[in-house]
Amino acid sequence: MENKSAFVTGGAGFVGSHLTSKLLQRGKTVIVYDNFSTGKREFLPSKHERLEVVTADLLDIERLKKSLLELRPSTIYHLAAIHYVPYCNANPIETVMVNVAGTEAVLEACRNIEIEKFIFASSAAVYPIKDTLNFEDDPIFPCDIYGNTKYFGEHLVRTFHESTGVPCVVARLFNIYGPHETNPHVIPAILEQLQNGTEIQLGNLDPKRDYIYVDDVVDALIAIAENSSDSFEVFNVGTGEEYSVEELVDIVGKICELNIQIKQDEQRKRKSDRLHLVADISKIKNLIGWKPKFGIYKGLESLIKNEYSDLLNHQ
Repeated sequence: MENKSAFVTGGAGFVGSHLTSKLLQRGKTVIVYDNFSTGKREFLPSKHERLEVVTADLLDIERLKKSLLELRPSTIYHLAAIHYVPYCNANPIETVMVNVAGTEAVLEACRNIEIEKFIFASSAAVYPIKDTLNFEDDPIFPCDIYGNTKYFGEHLVRTFHESTGVPCVVARLFNIYGPHETNPHVIPAILEQLQNGTEIQLGNLDPKRDYIYVDDVVDALIAIAENSSDSFEVFNVGTGEEYSVEELVDIVGKICELNIQIKQDEQRKRKSDRLHLVADISKIKNLIGWKPKFGIYKGLESLIKNEYSDLLNHQ
């Protein structure tokens, strides 16, 4: 296998650290570009001859250009972003700066080198509120600041492709879970509370989401980079199945053999929360040949064994 290098922004974060490890396993040289605001060094291999870590900010355009010029990667995976929705809503200007200006900074820096492919981690948050499957060619209408930054990021990537001819792929990621989670999303919130007892406090219980295990997301990103066309493409990355928060708790209870009691906390409730968000994944299946390997039970079981094994040893 030819050893071409990959440049991963946010490479020490939740998805980025798993992607970095998988690329190293596949014989790639990997450059992680991360400011470690949420990413963690312990998520990365302590020493690896094919791993280089650049500690810098996306908005440090000169450092970004210098890194790319010196290292000349063949593939860019742009994952770095602020993506915890409550934080985004509370800090909209910072979110726009990092997610939009940061994306443009990476794209501008890429104009100085020859790259083979640019992969942009977008989000299912670009889709409008609806109760049915979301297709890649559906009309786009984000309903929060995070979704809007990702929508604008997609436009910037398309413009970059049209002006340079560099093949670019937008991956609209649905609700990711797994080890190394860096934000207090619902699944870690459930599991962390269970470590202190079987009564847990949650917000909205009815909304259903398409939860996808992080290993499946990484496999999808690599498959997209290796198998997509030499144009501009958009792919949903999800499972095509959705589960409510109550259903998640029920599955966790079965895995851990716990009788979990839920108490709704008004402070945890989001005022505006869509009831459904689920992917149609026929495009990525048909064009790339990728499909998820983890169902919700298998994925949650893997996460619990990896990071919350004490929940399995309560008997």
